[in-house]
Amino acid sequence: MSTPFLVGFSESVVARMLDAGLLEVEEGAEARVVLFVANWLGSVARGGSLLSNVEKALLACPEVTEWYGDLDTLKGLVEDLRR
Repeated sequence: MSTPFLVGFSESVVARMLDAGLLEVEEGAEARVVLFVANWLGSVARGGSLLSNVEKALLACPEVTEWYGDLDTLKGLVEDLRR
């Protein structure tokens, strides 16, 4: 189950990945990808690295067609969120 924080975090990360051309999703599926990632982080990803669990969620999401990044890319995106 997701929380408002996880939804907001996922929305920010997914939006940045889409804007940077690092993520491709099925047409019109951006909101579903955000909810999938948030739900994954809130249920499947109990414990472990946040970044590796975001990557696992992206790879497991049926609406994600391509993810061009890696953990270092995700780290940079998340660090930029703090600015």
